[in-house]
Amino acid sequence: MALLPKKEKAGKEKRRGGRRPETTVAVRSAGAASSKLSLGLLSATGAAVTAYQFRQPPASCDKLPVHGIAGTNQERTFLAVKPDGVQRGLVGDIIARFEKRGYKLVGLKLVWPTLEMAQNHYADLSKKPFYPGLCKFFSSGPIVCMCWEGKDIINQGRQMLGETQPLASKPGSIRGDFSIDLGRNICHGSDSPEAAAHELAMWFPEGVNDWAKTVDAWVYE
Repeated sequence: MALLPKKEKAGKEKRRGGRRPETTVAVRSAGAASSKLSLGLLSATGAAVTAYQFRQPPASCDKLPVHGIAGTNQERTFLAVKPDGVQRGLVGDIIARFEKRGYKLVGLKLVWPTLEMAQNHYADLSKKPFYPGLCKFFSSGPIVCMCWEGKDIINQGRQMLGETQPLASKPGSIRGDFSIDLGRNICHGSDSPEAAAHELAMWFPEGVNDWAKTVDAWVYE
C-alpha cells in the first residue's frame, strides 16, 4: 500500500470529517417539512371534524306536544317499570317487547320518586283504601319512566301489560309472564289519552325526543 504524504493525508481526513454533503442536508430538510405538513393537515382535519360536530342540530324535543297526537301513528303513552320490575331486572325484557312490536321509544329515564311525586301520580286513586300503601311502594326505589309512540299505543300498551290483577292476565302479557301478586304487578301504563297527557307532562317536563325511525316503512303501510 502506498503511503500518502502527511499534508495530503491530513487534507483527505479533513474532507471526510468536514461539512456533510448538500444532498443529505436537502433530503433531511424535505423530510422535516413533510412531517410538519402532515401534522398541519391532521390538525386542520381534527378542527374541521370538531366544527362539523358542533354544527349538528340537537335532537328536536318540541315538534309535537309531549303527549303526541292521539288517534294517529304519533300517539304517545306513559309507561313505567315499578320498583319491583327494576329490582328483578325486567327492564330490558319489557323494552324489548315494545320495540319488537314496532313501537318507538321517544323518552327514557331512571327516577327515584319522592312520596309527593307518587301521590301526584296516583291522585285519581286518592279515595281508595290502598292509596297510602301504593304511594309508599311506588316511592320505595327507582322506576324507569318511558314514553312510547305509535298507532293505538295507549290501548295496545295496556293489553301488552296485562290485567291489573296479574292472576287474571293472559300468558304472553308482561304481567301474565312475570307477575303473580297484585301489589307487585311490575309496571304502569296510561289508560286514556287524558291520563297519558297528564302523566307525560309530569314525568317528562323537559320534553321527549322527536326522532325519525328509519324502519317505520316496514311497520306501517
